[in-house]
Amino acid sequence: MSEFNPLRIEVDMMTSIVHSNTHPIHLDGLLYWAIYSMNNNHEKIIEVLDETLSKSQDVYHASQALYEKSSSHNILAKEITRITRTDWKEFDGILTKPKKTIKENEGVFCKKFTLKLATQVKRIIFFAHGNHEKIQFYLNSILGIGLQANSGFGEIAKVKVVRIVDDHSWFLDEKLNRILPKSMFYMSRNEPVRSCRYKPNYKSSDVVDCYIPTNNTLVV
Repeated sequence: MSEFNPLRIEVDMMTSIVHSNTHPIHLDGLLYWAIYSMNNNHEKIIEVLDETLSKSQDVYHASQALYEKSSSHNILAKEITRITRTDWKEFDGILTKPKKTIKENEGVFCKKFTLKLATQVKRIIFFAHGNHEKIQFYLNSILGIGLQANSGFGEIAKVKVVRIVDDHSWFLDEKLNRILPKSMFYMSRNEPVRSCRYKPNYKSSDVVDCYIPTNNTLVV
């Protein structure tokens, strides 16, 4: 019997998740950074990922994060404020151009505080086709999910991985369940297209036209 199986991963959360407002959180990305904390060699990390998740057409069978919604647990959109700098002084330099784009998130013009989007949710669901024990181990090794995880956001309370019958890592109820390259499809789809990355590491891998999932909520 193959060590890879269709899986449902339930992640109970303790704190709100800080996230991007343009791209979903992917399970293969989380596993990449979990392995990175143990070995920062990209090629070696990919080798380990290949032993953890199935892959087809250079895309891992690992879904986006789905926020679980039920009668007892709702999903709340929030904003959090983070300190970006503790000291401040007036800029006394000279701008070299009459008009200049000011970056407020870095450099001398950096704001003291920045607002971040966040989601308060009781449980996150991932789907995958992979190795049950390895996925459980790597998810248990990370501090949290999303941005600012090292500051207490996206803190994980419990991880549960169960085997299921069907693989929902790419599609759920015929709807896209992760970013997939447009080139994989012979016919056009209804989801929006955006130039983005579709495989780890999601910070510096190749950028191509991809279909983006439009739903990240799982009603139970």
